[in-house]
Amino acid sequence: MIEKVEEKTYITYQYARFYKRVLANVIDFLFFLLCFGVLFISIRAIVNNSSQGRSVSEQLRTIRLDSGLYVEVASRDNVLMDVIAYNNEFDPAASQKRNNAIRAIENFLTYCDELFNNPESEYYNPSNYDVVYNSYLDYFLNEDLLYTNSSNISAPYFDLNNVDENGFAIESEAAFELGAKYIDFYENCYSPYINEVLQGYLITIIPNYYDLTKFSSDMLFYVELPISYCLSGILIYFIPTLIFKRGRKTFGKAIYKIGLINKNMVNPSFKISLARFCIFYFLELLLAPFTFLIPFIISFTLMVFSKKRQGFCDYMLNLCEVDTTSIKIFYDIRDAKINMIDKPTKDINFKQRDNL
Repeated sequence: MIEKVEEKTYITYQYARFYKRVLANVIDFLFFLLCFGVLFISIRAIVNNSSQGRSVSEQLRTIRLDSGLYVEVASRDNVLMDVIAYNNEFDPAASQKRNNAIRAIENFLTYCDELFNNPESEYYNPSNYDVVYNSYLDYFLNEDLLYTNSSNISAPYFDLNNVDENGFAIESEAAFELGAKYIDFYENCYSPYINEVLQGYLITIIPNYYDLTKFSSDMLFYVELPISYCLSGILIYFIPTLIFKRGRKTFGKAIYKIGLINKNMVNPSFKISLARFCIFYFLELLLAPFTFLIPFIISFTLMVFSKKRQGFCDYMLNLCEVDTTSIKIFYDIRDAKINMIDKPTKDINFKQRDNL
């Protein structure tokens, strides 16, 4: 009796080249950033266009304009910018920068006067105005606020003994005689006072401003950014694996023809693919912003130095990334037999080899 010996068919997978895997991850990350940006703009628009969002925006806009510390930029659909940022971006002449700053300071003091010194005002509280005005005098009528020229000769920027008829500080002629320019007054006196003092008073003394800005910042940091970040992770790193089922590929891996196989050298099941995504999503993507990217660094280190060049997720689940340029990944042995050129009765043996 002659026994028939069936020839075995070997299917060889090659490990995906390291540089392709890195580039695939870079492509995925770029898609992630693009998706994050689109989602963030969309979600922010939804929040700002809600009834509460519009109300907060309108109240903030009114307070900022009334305070005098912000100006409308007509060329940007009347977007508001604080006066210092406006000067820095549009860079007018030094005299104009100085005039803009003086106007902002005087308007803020006038605004506080009307808000706190008017008995008919809802926020009548003269002591609040005294705090703001006295700090103004302490700042500008300070003998330590000096202009020093190249000869190391100094003079006060402002007249220490006088104010004008409106109670505002007067620039010292002595400083100009020593060579002080408008830009010196702007950079060393007006700009620091607005940024360091008046912006602080805007938050701490002006009624409702702190609560309104807190609401805006809370929506940004606890709603808009987290939702955009989390959804982007799902859309870029999970949804494509449902589209490219064979090899559970993301967009980057599809571009570079890289797929995943499990320990049996076939396509990972949905459960394994979902587990891989959860490990990546919760232990890497979501933790990375709070841990200085340490999870990504660990995963990349494993991908470089581990025996099978596996990242953290693949190492945990015993998965490998292989090159699918010349051969596709099979769902199971039956799928391999059906798709092989040889007779389907032959045994199928899988193996891997390095592709450095």
